[in-house]
Amino acid sequence: MSKLDRGIASITAMSARERKAEWRRVFETPAPPAYSSDMLARALAYRLQEKASGSLSKADLRRIAAIGSSRESAASPSPSLRPGTWLSRTWHGESHLVIVLENGFEYRDERYSSLSAVAKKITGAAWSGPRFFGLSSPRLSKLGITANG
Repeated sequence: MSKLDRGIASITAMSARERKAEWRRVFETPAPPAYSSDMLARALAYRLQEKASGSLSKADLRRIAAIGSSRESAASPSPSLRPGTWLSRTWHGESHLVIVLENGFEYRDERYSSLSAVAKKITGAAWSGPRFFGLSSPRLSKLGITANG
């Protein structure tokens, strides 16, 4: 087992409290209060992989941007959400990750024109997408967290 595999296995075995402590150690900031334990684990594992393999080159980032802009355009996401932002929601014990694109949202390799369409795909019912993903949550505003970053 490689050092990277051992590191990821260690993160997987951590409790939520241990993951928050690890986040503080790695990023030198408190863990974001809105992140689930699963999201913390994914971000910590990504950081380990990035350190082991290096981050994406500028050329790779340009290629990714070109692929995203060449796809069918969709309605623009809320101006307060920056492209590249990850949104996470746990629904019935399963984590759902959405990536904000310039012209829409990506969920499980499919593009959607709105967060509400993603929320409907996940739940099967009509939801306000921003509400479903906690972007208009009174709890977050009490913590001083806004969708503007």
